[in-house]
Amino acid sequence: MDREGAGSSGDLDAPASPHQESAFPTSALERLQLALDAGAIVGTWVWNILDNQVTADERFSRSFGLPADKCLAGIPIEEAFASIHPDDRERVSADIEEAMSRGGAYRCEYRVRQHDGNYRWIEANGRAELDDEGRAVRFPGVLMDIESRRSAEAERDRMSALLRTFTAAVPGVVYAKDLAGRLIVANDGVTQLVGKPPELYLGKTDLEFLEDKAQARQIMETDRHIMQGGQAVQIEERVDMPDGTATYWLSVKAPLCDEAGEVMGLIGSSIDVTARRNAEAELLELNRTLEARVEEAVAEREAAQAALRQSQKMEAVGQLTGGIAHDFNNLLAGITGSLDLIKLRLKQGRIADVERYLTVAHGAANRAASLTHRLLAFSRRQTLMPVHTNVNTLISDMEELISRTVGPAIQLKVELRATSSTCLVDPAQVENALLNLCINARDALKGGGSIAIKTYNEELVQGAELDPELEPGTYFTICVADDGLGMSSETLTRVFEPFFTTKPVGAGTGLGLSMIYGFAKQSGGQVRIESEEGRGTRVFLQLPSLAASVEAAPRAESLPESPMALPGETVLVVDDEPSVRMFVSEALGNCGYIVIEAADSLAGLQLLRSDTRIDLLVTDIGLPGGIDGRQMADAGRCTRSGLPVLFMTGYAQPHVLDNAQLEPNTAVLTKPFTLEALTLNVNALLKRS
Repeated sequence: MDREGAGSSGDLDAPASPHQESAFPTSALERLQLALDAGAIVGTWVWNILDNQVTADERFSRSFGLPADKCLAGIPIEEAFASIHPDDRERVSADIEEAMSRGGAYRCEYRVRQHDGNYRWIEANGRAELDDEGRAVRFPGVLMDIESRRSAEAERDRMSALLRTFTAAVPGVVYAKDLAGRLIVANDGVTQLVGKPPELYLGKTDLEFLEDKAQARQIMETDRHIMQGGQAVQIEERVDMPDGTATYWLSVKAPLCDEAGEVMGLIGSSIDVTARRNAEAELLELNRTLEARVEEAVAEREAAQAALRQSQKMEAVGQLTGGIAHDFNNLLAGITGSLDLIKLRLKQGRIADVERYLTVAHGAANRAASLTHRLLAFSRRQTLMPVHTNVNTLISDMEELISRTVGPAIQLKVELRATSSTCLVDPAQVENALLNLCINARDALKGGGSIAIKTYNEELVQGAELDPELEPGTYFTICVADDGLGMSSETLTRVFEPFFTTKPVGAGTGLGLSMIYGFAKQSGGQVRIESEEGRGTRVFLQLPSLAASVEAAPRAESLPESPMALPGETVLVVDDEPSVRMFVSEALGNCGYIVIEAADSLAGLQLLRSDTRIDLLVTDIGLPGGIDGRQMADAGRCTRSGLPVLFMTGYAQPHVLDNAQLEPNTAVLTKPFTLEALTLNVNALLKRS
């Protein structure tokens, strides 16, 4: 852009340096013109270096939280630097010094404090002008608001991290590659197979990190044909382990497509079938010497059959991988598409559309989080908060809700016959499971019929009706029965598979029953289904029964909106993920709290053991530093008795939160969580009224 368009300050209209035709290079001119068109310019300045006077317009004063009259009259650069975030000042100063030493263009992104005390991201573009002796004498420039862009980038990074976490939870070897064959996502199975840490293979091709280059070329050629062909392929490949052992892997590979259907890479999953191949080879040898080795042949055949059954599990892994790719591609398409439209509208200056696109992206992110929670439930890794619960009372309280949900055309019968109805379970998960079963029963009735909910105590012994992993004993049983369509024997064998559904496309995710299965197993129970075509379905949710009788766990009441913090109230936020720390810190800062941050458990524990005022600890459970968040909180409470603690977790081993619900002043938030959920939990822990 021309100097006349750089801002309202008169000094910006000065003629260009004799050494340059313009104060800004062509690319900077184009970017500044776009910023002006979009209304993104939030200030202009000219620094007279010899006099150390920065003169700036009113927009600059608002951006830096400084008096407008002082900025128009001129201030020392040190006074302007006082508004820059302390963590950014050294970097900004170094960039300015570098530009002054060489002359020419300058660009830097940093945070500045506003009038309300909050920090906002800006981009500074300027140019250091030199005199004939090569000394910097003048430094004009403009400011651009990039807060929305930085927020969008943070959300993108958060979703990428979520996808990596999700991929790591899948068993076996799961990975994704770009069009060039570079690994972009991989789980722990890949690390074990390659024998190298992720930083040595992520972003690289097989040829760059595999020791056997011939094998690497063969794998890359196969991947290239799959991406060009556009079809999923099952293939067996040889890969030599780091110790030189030859292994064989059965892989399902499929093209990875974007929202427009264009191939953007490849996704695959693999399972080790070395044992099966070895068994097959030995079977061939046995056929040649059958008469002399009959007994040995029988034993080896059984081993081969076991290996074959193991390889058949690849079908389920492939189905899970396909479901992951399909559902996450759909959700990521909504998120990335919305972010692209936001970027476009900001360039066009059409700010009114931005909120609608943010709503779409936020909704897709929430659905992705819900999908992850369901998969964690299936894998028995969701965060449960079990309490002694009278399940009969819980079901009785839900009867009206279930009746409204299934509709007036369905006759609902509830018979609570169990005499011992106390179980150690998460009541919210029981409610969710029961509601899911009733909705499935309603859908099977096709508009009319009856649903029966019965409870009773059943003594289970080892046999067909008791999972081999469970101990014999008394189990509290919830039976949800309908007289609907029923299921075929083939369908019945697949009902607990993730992403399997008999409902039309768009009417279900196929994770409802698998989620209930995972919850029951994680709670020490089981789920059984009996069904025949045309004769309805009966689902039995069976949970360990306790001898004690207690009242149902009280329902959480709606908490009032969180008030502003009391003067001086301080919150310690500990999380190794910078985007999470930023979100929590800014949210609590907006409520008036003083926020202290720590990136690992050792730094957090050091602060807890200091004399710094801390009224609340908000911490992730999985932390680097040698101890986890639970251990850090326990150690902190040794010196700060009764300290309120809010745990954050996206995934935790079951033992990490054992008995956490019994401790006073303790709450748990499952990631990702909303701003409202955060503030309401802080409100409850600090006893706000």
